[in-house]
Amino acid sequence: MTGFLQSRAWRTSAAETGRGKARGERRPAWPWQRRQSEQGTGLYLDGGFGVGKTHLLASAFSAAATQDKRYLGFQDLVYLIGVLGRERAQTELAGCDLLCIDEFELDDPGNTLIVKSFLAAHFAAGGTVITTSNTSPDAQGRGRFNAEDFKREIQSVAERFETISIGGPDFRHRGTLADWLSEDELDGLLQLPRVDRVLLLPFRRLGELLASVHPSRYSGVLDQVDAVYVTDLSTIGTQNEALRFVHFVDKLYDLGLGLAATGHCALPELFSADYRHSAYHKKHERCISRLSELLAESAALSAGAPARRARQLSTD
Repeated sequence: MTGFLQSRAWRTSAAETGRGKARGERRPAWPWQRRQSEQGTGLYLDGGFGVGKTHLLASAFSAAATQDKRYLGFQDLVYLIGVLGRERAQTELAGCDLLCIDEFELDDPGNTLIVKSFLAAHFAAGGTVITTSNTSPDAQGRGRFNAEDFKREIQSVAERFETISIGGPDFRHRGTLADWLSEDELDGLLQLPRVDRVLLLPFRRLGELLASVHPSRYSGVLDQVDAVYVTDLSTIGTQNEALRFVHFVDKLYDLGLGLAATGHCALPELFSADYRHSAYHKKHERCISRLSELLAESAALSAGAPARRARQLSTD
């Protein structure tokens, strides 16, 4: 990753950045500090669940010596393009120096075409992309839709990225999934003075809330709270409901908020067997992994132990 970050020329002078050094002194080159004539390029962090890809992405974003940068999830990008329209989204996002995209996943033909056009405009403008994924670039779409029909589109995206493979175990549960909290543990959390703004609601009501708000607005809902406590989780009946819940958990996780929940099914059975292994199975698996970490943190807080906060990202 260091080699990639040092591979591009500075776009702005030392005086313009306010970090001036002696004239002629060589400075490290970050990819977003490019010459205007250069075509953009990308770095693709490929690895399994819970190996630290998102934290590397957040670190690169924070270290970027440019204010012209954006950090968002892949699904957020797709939703924003849908809400804003392609031209406006390209105007507002595709021209920035650095675009960090978490959880890149081409899981349907529509997303493939939308993202291919958007990234082409971003790279043509000289922009840099760093992204994470649980799927290697050339395997995007495989098993989700007839990827062979979109081989050219997928390849045009993949060829713009240098891939770094990141291995290791899932640190979020390290071989053992967490369980739902007991009612006593949830009551214990409610007595703690450390969290001022808590959204407490049954799972059924959460589903209604998520269905009533466009997913691109979930961050706005979560900006109003410090933690979300949900009771009576059970197997999610439909794929659409599951995708809304996955996106909600992703946003909550990225914002570093707490989640506590009680439930009536085993954690892996939160997603119905009717669709669990469908085109979106990696989204389901990521959600289970992140839920396990969030539940373990909440259980530790309820027991009076400090929860790990390493997952809280610095993307401000």
